[in-house]
Amino acid sequence: TTILKNVNNYSSVFHQASAVIAVSKIMSKDLIAMGCSKDKIHYTPCGPNEGFATIQPDFKSEQFAFVGRFTNKKAPYYCLFALKKVLSEFPNAKLVMAGDGVLQESCINISKSLKIEKSVTFKGVVTPKEVRTLYKNSIGFVLPSVKAENGDSEGTPVAVMEASLAGLPVISTFHAGIPDVSVDGQTGLLCNEHEVDRMAEHMAKILKDKALAKKMGDAGKNHIAEHYSLERHIAELNKILQSAIKS
Repeated sequence: TTILKNVNNYSSVFHQASAVIAVSKIMSKDLIAMGCSKDKIHYTPCGPNEGFATIQPDFKSEQFAFVGRFTNKKAPYYCLFALKKVLSEFPNAKLVMAGDGVLQESCINISKSLKIEKSVTFKGVVTPKEVRTLYKNSIGFVLPSVKAENGDSEGTPVAVMEASLAGLPVISTFHAGIPDVSVDGQTGLLCNEHEVDRMAEHMAKILKDKALAKKMGDAGKNHIAEHYSLERHIAELNKILQSAIKS
């Protein structure tokens, strides 16, 4: 019902469009619920930068990485609440947060309020080379995405695919396209949105068992390399466009 109330003019767009591209499986379902013909929908998530495949973390650190915009749908503050819980058992655990956005200053203030500011580094905007170095020196990638109050949500985050291709286990949520590319229990550990305690448990599990972290990281690297690529995504888009031109 909520979806249909916010449809606006999408029904006419669906009628005129030859094809509609969905970047996550749940987006495909939402489009159908909004009135789009199932036959017009093409599921094709974007692919990662293949340069991340060359990274091999050594899993010697207790550092977690967050890379992304500091926005409501990424809920970066949940990383801090989870880290606070993790630190009670693993006092040397670290979190590096790369990116910027409207919630960055709030997150900095939250880290101070939680008295964990010495365990958190806010890197701001970083280059792709710096991201690769960050992943190489980390034990896991954390992204606590949620559906924002205004309905905004992820597609299939490229950052998740790139972290997984880099060989890091993904600690995230059952949100949008994340479960499509990160297999819970195999290439990462997922929890429901807003479940900070569960996310902290997953972070601690990775720290307790670095062999498991490496196993999940290796599985993720193979999974993304086998099923997702930018080349495959572009080829699919070209095919869809050519078909639309002919119709």
